[in-house]
Amino acid sequence: MVRSEGVTVEAGSGSEFGRKRGKVFPATHARSLVDPPRRLVQSPRRTVVGMALAPLARVLELGCGPGFIGPFVAEAVPRGIVVLADLQFEMLACARERLCARSKARYLQSDASLLPLRAGCFDAVLLATMLGEVPNRDAWGKEIHRVLAPGGIVTVVETRRDSDFIAFPKLYELFCCHAFVFVDRRRRRWRYAARFRAI
Repeated sequence: MVRSEGVTVEAGSGSEFGRKRGKVFPATHARSLVDPPRRLVQSPRRTVVGMALAPLARVLELGCGPGFIGPFVAEAVPRGIVVLADLQFEMLACARERLCARSKARYLQSDASLLPLRAGCFDAVLLATMLGEVPNRDAWGKEIHRVLAPGGIVTVVETRRDSDFIAFPKLYELFCCHAFVFVDRRRRRWRYAARFRAI
């Protein structure tokens, strides 16, 4: 089931949980995702600065986990809307705890390939080290495109430290197949953040 501020729908993700490649990272290990040393590998502040969000932006973070990046997204859009979405209710509970002072944040338990959201309702979508866990990438791509407003931007963050790392050429091909155009990529030797615009 999917719960979001009064919304309930069925979510048949077919996902399996575990810490190996292709598995959804289990909520039982959620705290490890917000350990301070992780910021040395993946800076949430730099990630959000790179998204170039307007103060009024409507932002969806898919696969938000326990809220590692969410607080920085909320800071970047003081007059906007932030929706944190995750397949696991327990992850959302951790995220809500981390963002408790930011009442404008909303929480959505949902499968990324079946979002109970209206079309064109977001200016930006963030996917941070979660795309490799999505089993149905075709349905996922259509859903991301559907919920973005025309010209909306999706930012994808990947790191080789993640067992589900997606190399940039494969990511590029995936987005171009779903009516996105490449905007830019910030790259380090072992990680990158890439942006694509919905057309």
